[in-house]
Amino acid sequence: MAQVIFKNVVKSFDKTTVIHDINLELPNNQFTVFVGPSGCGKSTLLRLIAGLEDITGGSLFIDGVDVTTLPPAKRGVAMVFQSYALYPHMTVYENIAFGLRCTKYTRDEIDRRVLQASEILQLNHLLERQPKQLSGGQRQRVAIGRAIVRDPKVFLFDEPLSNLDASLRVKMRMQIAKLKNDLKTTMIYVTHDQTEAMTLADQIVVLNEGAVEQVGSPMTLYHHPCNKFVASFIGSPKMNFVEARIRSLSQNTATLDLPHEKSITLPVSLPQGLILQKDDSVELGVRPEHVFVVPEDKDGLFTGSVTLIENLGSEIYAYVKIGWGQTVLVRLGGESRVKVGDRLALSAAPKDCHLFDTKGGLSFERPPAEQ
Repeated sequence: MAQVIFKNVVKSFDKTTVIHDINLELPNNQFTVFVGPSGCGKSTLLRLIAGLEDITGGSLFIDGVDVTTLPPAKRGVAMVFQSYALYPHMTVYENIAFGLRCTKYTRDEIDRRVLQASEILQLNHLLERQPKQLSGGQRQRVAIGRAIVRDPKVFLFDEPLSNLDASLRVKMRMQIAKLKNDLKTTMIYVTHDQTEAMTLADQIVVLNEGAVEQVGSPMTLYHHPCNKFVASFIGSPKMNFVEARIRSLSQNTATLDLPHEKSITLPVSLPQGLILQKDDSVELGVRPEHVFVVPEDKDGLFTGSVTLIENLGSEIYAYVKIGWGQTVLVRLGGESRVKVGDRLALSAAPKDCHLFDTKGGLSFERPPAEQ
């Protein structure tokens, strides 16, 4: 178990900087997930922790020790790669034990560690099989077992589920969640799948173009995104963004003009240094699950026609084209009889709405949501 700390860490390849002055603390005995779009630097950060890439500038500490220049073998970390990287001619037992044999452990200690790891991962009955006789999920569990037996201070996972089909991903996600509770150690996990991040993480680090956008618990990021990028990345399906204009602004509230001469007043607090005034453009953010249908004679926020229906059985997503050429996505119950072409009036509670500056995407502060 160990805390991982980045201090002003920079990584460059030749003249291209891919990690920009990262200052980050990954707590001891916590499951931290790096998320972000492809190319944002999340796997590079993981490789810097593992020692597979050299740090261009700054320092990295693991368990209070400066490991910036230490080789991988001396950092006390174990990494599970996207590719299983199993030896095809070895049995499951031999694959899990291989690293221990290279470090001169006794036969009894190797046997104890392999059997302990195989019991945790439910691989006992597969120890004599070769990788070609295993399913994708079983192979990934072997790769995780190879990391467990090293008893590292920090576990690193680099998109370990991306090669699995949807059903296996769910099962392996449950296995990793159980592993987190059983091992009670520091784990750092890289994924572009925000569902994995939300279900596994104690702490999420949202990355974009080599910089940290926001750090927090899953529910903090979900309810209180610091900017439009985080709001759009966390949550599935993603948040609706509707163009709006400021009608009036006070210290604690903002009244916005919406399409079809509708308006809404939100409790807000301007971020420090942000100056807005009447008629400025902003964006109203509201998640599909917070949008609801109201009778047309009621005073809803949006009115429009349904252009597309996605029926998932237990729920339905309807795309509603509103004014100013925009579309709002609304989540409905599976029993809904809404059809393409239907006209819907939609609304949302002010407490469930977010407000973003269109220039920098900054989020206006708002009262805490129920979590």
